[in-house]
Amino acid sequence: MKTQSMTTERTLLFIILAIIVFNLFSRRCSTTTSSVKQSPITTIVRDTIWQTKVDTFKVQTLRYQTVYVHKDDTATIAEILPQKSDTTAFIKAKVYKDTLHHDDIDIFSYNLIEGQLLDSEISYKLKVPREITTTKTIEYPKTYRSGLYLFSEIGGHQNAFNNISLGLQYNRKGKWLVSYRTNLNQLQQPTHHIGVGIRLFK
Repeated sequence: MKTQSMTTERTLLFIILAIIVFNLFSRRCSTTTSSVKQSPITTIVRDTIWQTKVDTFKVQTLRYQTVYVHKDDTATIAEILPQKSDTTAFIKAKVYKDTLHHDDIDIFSYNLIEGQLLDSEISYKLKVPREITTTKTIEYPKTYRSGLYLFSEIGGHQNAFNNISLGLQYNRKGKWLVSYRTNLNQLQQPTHHIGVGIRLFK
């Protein structure tokens, strides 16, 4: 019986040593492969934000420029009364100009007045888009490393406290594992347990 138990213990000891050697070898391989950086998964989301805003545009009526406008053609304007042509064909008028500067738009106004409104123009320069927000999300792939773990168990049932265990577990990059556990509650006749497992969900 003693020779049989010694043979079992030697076999388990060789299994444990083989797991440790395999773990050290796999760690060396993993360090060489981990030196190569994994390319991250980059997600880029672009969104245009519009800000609705109402502004009141008040045309200034205090400053003006005196000009001379042809009676029959309001597009013919002179800052100085022409001397060579018929002066009676021109009338004296006022030009009011104003500009509204905004983050979104520039508005230009033009009004030609001689007692009454002779000409009026409104032009604008639109600045779009208002704002562009770029969001970059960098996600690195999950990596699992191999490892050798030492664990213990303690327990029993209501009539006896009969489980004091010590064990080793080797986890291969989160894919599969092997374990060895021995019950030390009875030192004369300890029990030995070997287990294997695989990962079911990622």
